[in-house]
Amino acid sequence: MNLISRLAALESVTESEDWEEWYRVKYNKEPSYSEILDTLASTQSERRAVLESFIATDDDGEPRKPTKAHHAIAQLVASGSVRVVITTNFDRLIEAALRDAGVEPTVIASDDAIAGATPLVHAKCTVIKVHGDYLDARIKNTDAELAGYSPAMNALLDQVFDNFGLLAVGWSGEWDTALRSAIQRTPSRRYPFYWAARGSVGPLAQDLIDQRGGRICSITDADSFFAKLGETLVALKQASRPHPQSVEMAIALARRYCRDDKFAMEWAAFLHDEVEKVRGWVAGPEYPKNELNKETFNATIDAFISKTEVLRRSCLICGRWGTENANKLVVRAIQSLSFAAGFQGGCNSNNSLKEFGASLVFYWNLAGLVYGNRWILTCELTHLELETDTNINRAVLLLPPSAFDYIDWKFIIGEEKKVTPVSNFLFYHFSVDATKDVSASEKQTDALFDQVEFLISLEAAVVRLKLVQDTGLRFWIPFGRYLWKSRGASWLEAIAKYEALPDASPLYAAGLLGGSKSAAEPIFAEVKDFLPKVRHNWL
Repeated sequence: MNLISRLAALESVTESEDWEEWYRVKYNKEPSYSEILDTLASTQSERRAVLESFIATDDDGEPRKPTKAHHAIAQLVASGSVRVVITTNFDRLIEAALRDAGVEPTVIASDDAIAGATPLVHAKCTVIKVHGDYLDARIKNTDAELAGYSPAMNALLDQVFDNFGLLAVGWSGEWDTALRSAIQRTPSRRYPFYWAARGSVGPLAQDLIDQRGGRICSITDADSFFAKLGETLVALKQASRPHPQSVEMAIALARRYCRDDKFAMEWAAFLHDEVEKVRGWVAGPEYPKNELNKETFNATIDAFISKTEVLRRSCLICGRWGTENANKLVVRAIQSLSFAAGFQGGCNSNNSLKEFGASLVFYWNLAGLVYGNRWILTCELTHLELETDTNINRAVLLLPPSAFDYIDWKFIIGEEKKVTPVSNFLFYHFSVDATKDVSASEKQTDALFDQVEFLISLEAAVVRLKLVQDTGLRFWIPFGRYLWKSRGASWLEAIAKYEALPDASPLYAAGLLGGSKSAAEPIFAEVKDFLPKVRHNWL
């Protein structure tokens, strides 16, 4: 309306009850945003100046603020449900809403911004302003300007529409020829396409929906639609979490099954069902396929924590109190959870992280065994053989997360500046479970976790030292948070206790630490040489 009134002013007309009707009578056609703006301003710079007065302030002259829809979209981004926003608007309201939600977006409004932008897979949120920004004279308004995008913008849109699902809201699809073409030419149909519309859609929009196999969602307005969408997604996430009561009932069953071999069949079935929950997710379509960024990485490890809760807690209990046969079934469960063999397709970081489920169960079961001084079973578990694509490896070298290739554990939220981020992450969750399931005090839990990680390091040294001697590989072992505790005194005290073990120690009798005091001496020497170097490099 404001544009038409400005156009009328050029004809010395300053008042009208219906500006759209005035335009129809005067020009004998329907009002066209593109034509009106082109008449008012002949260059991009002039058009930008005309529009700025409408975009920056409202009718009362007050600065425009994000709407409920803008804020709801920002919350969807903050929750990880939305990664890319494509807008035909020139304003900066979505950016303001995102910053209010604690998200700093990567904003692309020109070819220059495309060249320097953070890759989509690494950005928390990317806002693509296909028509430009109102403070940039290169904004696109007229039909001629909207007919095509630059090669760089087309390439970016091709990437987005090929790798993400699409929800269109508040767009008619009738005028933006270049944007419509970008959606049409996308070869992939891997992800869903939804079109939210008030009333009926236009013929060009319908053609686009039909061609892409999209679905139409009837809405009353954008504000209520996005608010409802956000509430629905929150409800779905909550519904997908195991109910605390069902988890505790499962743990109670596990406690009963693993302690009596008369329930061997039930225990085997129990483990199988829990393993398949994890395996099915890792092997299924929900597991991320693209290279992990900080957001998808944290979502994935949180999913592992959620999906392994019953399994890892049950295996912790089994390690502490379960029968020997029950623990042997746990070993098989860990083997089933390993994806080290058959890494085909996908990205390196995704594939490497697939072992995290096996790693969690390995840690928890080992902690139960160590807590119960069950050294023969401890030796069998730490030296469990797991198949990889190239050879057979031992659990102590393959399953500790610090041994995972292609993973930057400093992606873990809150652990970005820590020396041992994944060790800290594991301990947090372990301390919660151990307190509930094996009645360990806070002090006992802290000491037990460090004992487990240091024993993993020592047994890894047993295996690695032999590889060094046989093949010439460099000496390396996984390490944990014990490395920095008490300014390094913690691990020195721990190794001194192991060195002081007598020849008749149950650990040696079980085959741990090389099986004898004499076999353990070169192992201790290598560890004492290696850990100070690692600590010096990290601290």
